[in-house]
Amino acid sequence: MKKPQKTPRRIAVELYEIRNRNVGLGEFAYQLGVHLATRATELNAKHGIRFLFIVPLGYKGIFGDNVRYIEVPYLLRKIVRYLPLRIDICHLTHQFSRIKHMLFAQHNLLTIHDINFIYEKTGYKLEHYSHRFRHRLERVDSLSYISQFVKEDVTARFAPSHPGRVIYNGATDLTSKAETETDITHLGLQEGYLLHVSSLMPKKNVHLLVEMMAYMPEEQLVIVGNWDRDYGRRLKERIEELGLKNIRTINPVNDAEKATLYRHCRGFLFPSQCEGFGLPPLEAMYFGKPVFLSTLTSLPEVGGPEACYYEELNPEAMATVTRQGLAAFYADQAHAAEAVRTWARHFNWTQCADEYIACYLDILGEKV
Repeated sequence: MKKPQKTPRRIAVELYEIRNRNVGLGEFAYQLGVHLATRATELNAKHGIRFLFIVPLGYKGIFGDNVRYIEVPYLLRKIVRYLPLRIDICHLTHQFSRIKHMLFAQHNLLTIHDINFIYEKTGYKLEHYSHRFRHRLERVDSLSYISQFVKEDVTARFAPSHPGRVIYNGATDLTSKAETETDITHLGLQEGYLLHVSSLMPKKNVHLLVEMMAYMPEEQLVIVGNWDRDYGRRLKERIEELGLKNIRTINPVNDAEKATLYRHCRGFLFPSQCEGFGLPPLEAMYFGKPVFLSTLTSLPEVGGPEACYYEELNPEAMATVTRQGLAAFYADQAHAAEAVRTWARHFNWTQCADEYIACYLDILGEKV
């Protein structure tokens, strides 16, 4: 006797940010798409789940043929919510998705990465962003957060009535990419520099690293990011004002070049004041490198007991912490590097996707 077939359960996953993998939202969307697509056949057979990925124009097929796609032109993102599709769950993968919610979905799940606008905006802009965010919370019925800090922050400030769970991001292990891309001479670098990689926004506190290097003439710092932004231009001006010759500025790099930079650095510096998660420190930790973080927002969750922390965000104190942390790490490098790698492996994209699948099944009332 044939087993009765499962009623199809359709899950739409909004992955529009894959167009920009140089930032955290883009990497999150891409990795979630990859790992959900890998499980698509199994989930269809076991639970009748069929995935529908909402992607930018030109990205159809990027995750293979086991999922369906809706390609959406940039200017039409806002109207997707009105499509008369029978969907059991719409997963909005970040809090300011232009889709907002799917009108005909049985459930709308929202992943919240941060509420950085609370710390970055003032006056009318703060009021406007807060209103938008409250409106989003009212249009969904399930929430997920990428760190415990984000969950507590949202709960304290907005008191959402919906259930929510913490699902940590994964971090990409780039070590295999570095094995085929080991030469850094084309970047004009020599082994043993300090490294910072980010989008170069004020909240990353890169200006503190620039000032710090005046107290560390014996070290070299490589800063990778978008130097065409206003903040990047101001940083370059400050480097020139201070006459610093121990800072190298590099524009955004591909994964192979980034892996190479991680592999050859002595330490990774990330004194951000505002992070929902923070992928670059974990990427560096996969290479067994010491990382130096601020104690703010989610970074202590990310770095755990294996990171060094800047208790004071002033350049001279940061120089002392960096110098002492490097000395302690390299006094017992083999043991310290393995401890760092072990911690980083707690954060992987397979586990992240598995937890989102468990979340979907819970919403659908299915057993894992």
